[in-house]
Amino acid sequence: MIKPDPKVVVALGACMRQYPELLDWIREWRTHELEQLPLAVNNVTLSQGRCQVLSELYKFAKESPELAAKLK
Repeated sequence: MIKPDPKVVVALGACMRQYPELLDWIREWRTHELEQLPLAVNNVTLSQGRCQVLSELYKFAKESPELAAKLK
Protein backbone atom coordinates (compact mmCIF):
# COMPACT_ATOMS: atom_id res chain seq x y z
CA MET A 1 0.00 0.00 0.00
CA ILE A 2 1.27 3.46 -0.79
CA LYS A 3 1.77 5.73 2.18
CA PRO A 4 -1.30 7.96 2.55
CA ASP A 5 -1.11 11.70 2.94
CA PRO A 6 -1.59 12.85 6.57
CA LYS A 7 -4.88 14.50 5.55
CA VAL A 8 -6.14 11.10 4.38
CA VAL A 9 -5.14 9.48 7.67
CA VAL A 10 -6.98 12.17 9.65
CA ALA A 11 -10.06 11.92 7.41
CA LEU A 12 -10.22 8.14 7.65
CA GLY A 13 -9.65 8.28 11.40
CA ALA A 14 -12.59 10.67 11.75
CA CYS A 15 -14.77 8.39 9.62
CA MET A 16 -13.88 5.34 11.69
CA ARG A 17 -14.71 7.16 14.93
CA GLN A 18 -17.96 8.60 13.62
CA TYR A 19 -19.09 5.60 11.56
CA PRO A 20 -17.69 2.38 13.09
CA GLU A 21 -20.14 0.37 10.99
CA LEU A 22 -17.89 1.07 7.99
CA LEU A 23 -15.08 -0.84 9.70
CA ASP A 24 -17.49 -3.69 10.44
CA TRP A 25 -18.49 -3.79 6.76
CA ILE A 26 -14.86 -3.91 5.58
CA ARG A 27 -14.14 -6.67 8.12
CA GLU A 28 -17.16 -8.70 6.96
CA TRP A 29 -16.18 -8.25 3.30
CA ARG A 30 -12.61 -9.32 4.08
CA THR A 31 -13.86 -12.37 5.99
CA HIS A 32 -16.16 -13.34 3.14
CA GLU A 33 -13.33 -13.10 0.60
CA LEU A 34 -11.02 -15.14 2.83
CA GLU A 35 -13.68 -17.83 3.23
CA GLN A 36 -14.15 -17.99 -0.55
CA LEU A 37 -10.41 -18.21 -1.27
CA PRO A 38 -10.13 -22.02 -0.95
CA LEU A 39 -12.98 -22.35 -3.46
CA ALA A 40 -11.32 -20.14 -6.09
CA VAL A 41 -10.59 -22.27 -9.12
CA ASN A 42 -10.40 -20.04 -12.18
CA ASN A 43 -8.22 -17.17 -10.98
CA VAL A 44 -6.64 -17.83 -7.60
CA THR A 45 -4.21 -14.95 -7.98
CA LEU A 46 -7.04 -12.45 -8.37
CA SER A 47 -8.74 -13.79 -5.24
CA GLN A 48 -5.49 -13.67 -3.27
CA GLY A 49 -4.88 -10.10 -4.41
CA ARG A 50 -8.36 -9.05 -3.36
CA CYS A 51 -7.80 -10.62 0.07
CA GLN A 52 -4.45 -8.84 0.41
CA VAL A 53 -5.92 -5.44 -0.48
CA LEU A 54 -8.88 -5.88 1.86
CA SER A 55 -6.57 -6.98 4.69
CA GLU A 56 -4.37 -3.92 4.25
CA LEU A 57 -7.39 -1.62 3.99
CA TYR A 58 -8.96 -3.14 7.11
CA LYS A 59 -5.74 -2.82 9.10
CA PHE A 60 -5.27 0.80 7.98
CA ALA A 61 -8.89 1.72 8.74
CA LYS A 62 -8.70 0.04 12.15
CA GLU A 63 -5.50 1.86 13.11
CA SER A 64 -6.39 5.21 11.54
CA PRO A 65 -7.90 6.86 14.65
CA GLU A 66 -4.68 6.23 16.61
CA LEU A 67 -2.49 7.28 13.69
CA ALA A 68 -4.53 10.47 13.23
CA ALA A 69 -4.18 11.31 16.94
CA LYS A 70 -0.39 10.99 16.65
CA LEU A 71 -0.34 13.38 13.68
CA LYS A 72 -2.14 16.17 15.54
